[in-house]
Amino acid sequence: MTSIDDSAVDVSGVSLSIKGKPILQSVDLQVRPGSFHGIIGPNGAGKSTLFDIILGFRAPSSGDVRLLGRPTRPRDPELYRQVGVQPQRTAFFPKLSVREHLTALSDMYGMRRDRVDLMLDVLDLGRHAATRTERLSGGERQRLAIASALVHEPRVLLLDEPTAGLDPTARHNLVELLRSSELDGMTTVYTTHYLEEASRLCDVVSILDRGRVLVTREPHLLVAETGAQSSILLPAAVHQADLIGALASVAAVDVDSGGVRLRTADTGRAFAELSAAGVDTSSARVTDGSLEDAFMAYTGRSYEA
Repeated sequence: MTSIDDSAVDVSGVSLSIKGKPILQSVDLQVRPGSFHGIIGPNGAGKSTLFDIILGFRAPSSGDVRLLGRPTRPRDPELYRQVGVQPQRTAFFPKLSVREHLTALSDMYGMRRDRVDLMLDVLDLGRHAATRTERLSGGERQRLAIASALVHEPRVLLLDEPTAGLDPTARHNLVELLRSSELDGMTTVYTTHYLEEASRLCDVVSILDRGRVLVTREPHLLVAETGAQSSILLPAAVHQADLIGALASVAAVDVDSGGVRLRTADTGRAFAELSAAGVDTSSARVTDGSLEDAFMAYTGRSYEA
């Protein structure tokens, strides 16, 4: 467990109510230095509100927030020179090219110009360097937003739903870029409602639901500790659904256009029982337990992004 003194981001007992409606309730969150920490949960869970409070953009009704050991309110310009922020809506200099925009930001922070070249390369924006920012696509704008947050070499990077609204290809490309070595050693706090992304990116995740942090854990441990079940798809066994459902290791069975899909906590035992029952497993496809399963275990309801 990370102690408060060792935290790059420390949120202690934070609550927020608006017009009598609780938005966040006694939130505790400690982010260890150098980690990629995801705050995951469905839309409306309170992720962006917590993000704003961490940054000092909004005052909580109660509780305390510190970044790099320093309070975020009142606003501290020296502290924010060490923080990079990519909010859901990012404003750019509209008449400037991508390179000119990043150069302007770099000059504001007193950075060397070669930092701009590095950002263009790392965020795959080199071929758009001469394009005016107002002409960028959604995916290109998201990459430029992250480049803008990184250009001054912050110690802490905060990303609020960086892939929201992107098509699947653009989302995949941006996730791959976020896994690049440029973020190694940097403390990154990342909010998302895409659980598969969090599994791939994050060292640690906190499940936020209905304004409460329910658990904080490494993704693989969270899945394992909640007994999340694996799924086995059997394309050639539709006619054996009833037989499969009666096996001791099988917790549930569904039939869809892809075949028979079963859920089990023990894939090895399930395959042994399927084989003994004469079920064709030659084209079986296995999907391990997921963060969605863990979310269901902690909330008692299905996940709806």
